[in-house]
Amino acid sequence: MREYSIAGVPTIRSKDESIIAHFNEGLIMQFLNGETIIDGINEPSGVFLIKEGFVKAYSISQDGHSNLLLIHQVGDFIPLPWALDGAHTTGLYYEAIGKVTVIRASKDKLRTALGKNSWLSQEIMKQAVDIITVYTQRIQTLEFRSSRERMISELLNLSERFGEKHGNQIIINVPITHQDIADSINMNRETASRTLEKLFKEGLVGQEEHLFIVLDLSKLQNSLT
Repeated sequence: MREYSIAGVPTIRSKDESIIAHFNEGLIMQFLNGETIIDGINEPSGVFLIKEGFVKAYSISQDGHSNLLLIHQVGDFIPLPWALDGAHTTGLYYEAIGKVTVIRASKDKLRTALGKNSWLSQEIMKQAVDIITVYTQRIQTLEFRSSRERMISELLNLSERFGEKHGNQIIINVPITHQDIADSINMNRETASRTLEKLFKEGLVGQEEHLFIVLDLSKLQNSLT
């Protein structure tokens, strides 16, 4: 993990300018794939704004199994519930997916900024609603009984959140693994890989350069009903 001063960081989009303006005394930190940003035991060292990359939030069951709960992207604050003065969620870990750059600031600084900037408050509210939506979708996915149904439901959810349309295909633009998907739908890796392989053979889903691709969205949706 690397740390840098935030002074002189260039801004590109107006959204980034507004957010970074409230973190100008923060610390830029870089993490490599698999490095823990926030552990599930200790109180967070601050609020983190994701500047680059993706971060997964997961818990660990008593038998040592990982449960992938949520994938955060650029512009997200973590851990948001704690940042808004909620209790620290013991047992919830945040880990880098690929190379990740974050900006760390204090909880007090964020809360002061929220009181002064209505735009920032709206952005935080959107993120809170997004988290609730993702958790609701996850519950609905886990209600499916077959591994095929769970897999298709999860791929559709990922397509909705991270999908980029290229012609008739949708690229899920987040570098997740078979294990990540298995951990998100309460399945072991072997079963997840077998289920994915069947979808590959059916021409519904593909994978290139660590990215999953929905080859035919309508057929994938119809196969769930």
